[in-house]
Amino acid sequence: MTIVAKVEALFPTLDRNQYKQLYRDLELKMQQMGHLVPYREQLNWTQVIEDRELGDQQTLQQLKTAAAKNDHVFLFYAKWFKKTVYQHLIIHPNEEGFYLPFRFDEPFYLHVHGRKLWVGSSVRLADELGWLELTMNDYEPNHPVKLYWQNFRDVCEKSITKNSPLLLTKGNG
Repeated sequence: MTIVAKVEALFPTLDRNQYKQLYRDLELKMQQMGHLVPYREQLNWTQVIEDRELGDQQTLQQLKTAAAKNDHVFLFYAKWFKKTVYQHLIIHPNEEGFYLPFRFDEPFYLHVHGRKLWVGSSVRLADELGWLELTMNDYEPNHPVKLYWQNFRDVCEKSITKNSPLLLTKGNG
């Protein structure tokens, strides 16, 4: 399965009435973190900006492992105890869920129809991916992990500059 990143409006195809609880819970969380006005008034609610394939799940795991190694912890330890500076890269599953272009330190999840929907900060994720730049220089230019990292970093930057959510989905590929 390929992981696809979409820089676009937050769930443009969802029926707002069916997902009222999601929008309400997300609005409350953004208010608690001090982002209510930008969330309501500045966030891209209409545009589709870009879709990009990031890579497969195995390559994502290798990128997470590289981040954990860079943080001098084992990946399972970082996930289990949430003891890592790479919170958004390691704790957020990054195969589904989304990122918002607002700064907050830790990803969180909301319950939607009995499932966890992960939410992260594309600003913080861009920072974390930036911290891996020296590590990524150890990879060959066309290595899948380096390409995944570059694509992920590019869509994060686009999310920030366009003030748009970054949605992650599993696609066929």
